[in-house]
Amino acid sequence: MITRGWAVAADARIGRLVRAASGIGAQSCRYFVTSLLALACDLLVYTGLLRIGLIAAAAGAIGYLAGLCLHYRLSASWVFPDPARRRRALPTFAKFAATGLLGVATTAAIIGILTGTGVAGAFYAKAVAVGSTYVAVFLLRRILVFADPSARAIAAQSSR
Repeated sequence: MITRGWAVAADARIGRLVRAASGIGAQSCRYFVTSLLALACDLLVYTGLLRIGLIAAAAGAIGYLAGLCLHYRLSASWVFPDPARRRRALPTFAKFAATGLLGVATTAAIIGILTGTGVAGAFYAKAVAVGSTYVAVFLLRRILVFADPSARAIAAQSSR
């Protein structure tokens, strides 16, 4: 027999899931635009540094970091805004960077598996990796990095 308290708690959880899913469309569009701008920043910095004679590996790392910083700034202010300023910047940036590194590792693993097993060539494998990693990193950032701290506290209390 289902108790009324359990049913009410389940209804509340379902309501929160529906509300969370309803905003994902516009948010994912903003995230896509942000990703394109960060990639453009990365490539511009990379190209500029190569033109002044910096070695490619260093230019690549600096370009990546420039794109990462722009991506974080746009994500924090436009994609996942925090008007109440409940998020702390340094821990949020650390989680953001960690998800970026996880994305790099995931991309490398997918490409390595698909090309190593002969399932796909390098460019098809890269396309699969970019698509898969993009979705995974977006969801991690939405759920873990930029989640509303008060929503996490409410969820923790309701699960007790």
